Amino acid sequence: MITKKNPKYPRYQDYVIKDGKLVGEFEKMYQDYDDPWKQTTREEWASEKAVALNLIEKLKVRRVIELGCGLGHFTNKIAQTGVEVLGIDISETAIRKAKNSFPNCQFRTADVFEYSIYREFNPDLIIMAEITWYILDKLDAFITFIKNEMPQIYLIHLLTTYPEGIQKYGRDKFTNLQKIMSYFGANYLEWGEINYPEMNSCKRTYFLANFTKGKTNKAPLPQKLPHQ
Repeated sequence: MITKKNPKYPRYQDYVIKDGKLVGEFEKMYQDYDDPWKQTTREEWASEKAVALNLIEKLKVRRVIELGCGLGHFTNKIAQTGVEVLGIDISETAIRKAKNSFPNCQFRTADVFEYSIYREFNPDLIIMAEITWYILDKLDAFITFIKNEMPQIYLIHLLTTYPEGIQKYGRDKFTNLQKIMSYFGANYLEWGEINYPEMNSCKRTYFLANFTKGKTNKAPLPQKLPHQ
């Protein structure tokens, strides 16, 4: 990973969450690090993202918003399924690089809580890929917005969870897939966990949901995938 000679922090993760506290310096992170989270290599082929792409094709949706799109590599893969996709990210540097790399996709610099974008684009599906830990302070408002104004749209939620003793930030909200699903209180259509050795007991989780039932649903126990 190429970095500037004197980055503000020695790890790109510290620009986001450090010592159990939210830092949120996404723009500075993308200025100092060319490929945080290895978006152009390992993360581009993450198993839960492959699941999400399969769900997009199965649902036959036409318009998708990806929240926190970063450098746009996953956005491009979404576009390759044949849908119209809009990737948004709070970092101007990330969006500039995404536009240069993938001119076939639409990108916009914006906060995920700029609800006018959702109303304007009118998506069939919203994807939250590994951003939930960074928006916990406004997550309740986001869920309320989707539940009240766009209950019919699909939501694909992808998030890594961490074993006890590792996670410091966000433990008051949730620590595993079942608690995440209980927190969102949606109508769940599919969900699961993905494990592999290099994750060191962390889990890559996903769910597909909407809010059409108009009530909070008790989250069922996560189903295990065949290779677990």
